[in-house]
Amino acid sequence: MAARYTWVVTRDVLLGDSSDAVGKLGPSGVAGRERFDIVILNGEHFRLLDDAGEVRYIGYILGDYDGPEPLEDYGRKHGCVVIEYERNGKWLPV
Repeated sequence: MAARYTWVVTRDVLLGDSSDAVGKLGPSGVAGRERFDIVILNGEHFRLLDDAGEVRYIGYILGDYDGPEPLEDYGRKHGCVVIEYERNGKWLPV
């Protein structure tokens, strides 16, 4: 199955740059994902928040997506419950 979208985690707010999350591409298990540099340059900025409202991960997504994909693909299994996108300088939940 070819990827309709690609996301990349660019920052782990808690663990920093040495975290295994930094550079993580998704969705996993599909072919045809974009390169991470293309996603960062052309994608939409997102962040994943935990149930205390704290930002855990920051990244970018590119392609044909509805909004919650990084949360469903990666965030929930790492303690996140909300995804927000940066639009016109403001963070808005999906």
